[in-house]
Amino acid sequence: MLKLHILSSRAAGLCWPDGNGNYIVRLNKPLLEQRPRRNTAEILLHEMIHVYQFVTCARDLDHGASFQYHCRRIKKLTGVKITTYHQFHKEYDELKRHWWICQGPCGELVRRTMNRPPCTKAHKRKCGGDFVKIQEPNESPAKKKRKI
Repeated sequence: MLKLHILSSRAAGLCWPDGNGNYIVRLNKPLLEQRPRRNTAEILLHEMIHVYQFVTCARDLDHGASFQYHCRRIKKLTGVKITTYHQFHKEYDELKRHWWICQGPCGELVRRTMNRPPCTKAHKRKCGGDFVKIQEPNESPAKKKRKI
């Protein structure tokens, strides 16, 4: 099953077994909308290698020798370069449109993709301040979105 999803993590894609013999692949739609279509194909292939590893019960399910083998094999056949990690950090940072600032002595600024206040228990012990929201999105990110 493939789902375009709003992931709140830095991941461009994720995959995992659902426990019923199926595998779920989720792609970070807001992040990939800011990138060329080629990147969506690369991320999807990356996640499909992980699905293949699950299905074949590969011993290493991460980005080890088995994963690298399939990356090289696909590149040789198609010319598509699949990487272990994306470098879309600028685009991810642009998605952090909910800003929170600590009213305490530290004045820490926290930018988040999701409209959730920062975890405050440890911060409250350390600084004593509370986070207050100072900015939220008016519209979509600055870059023009494209359909995936």
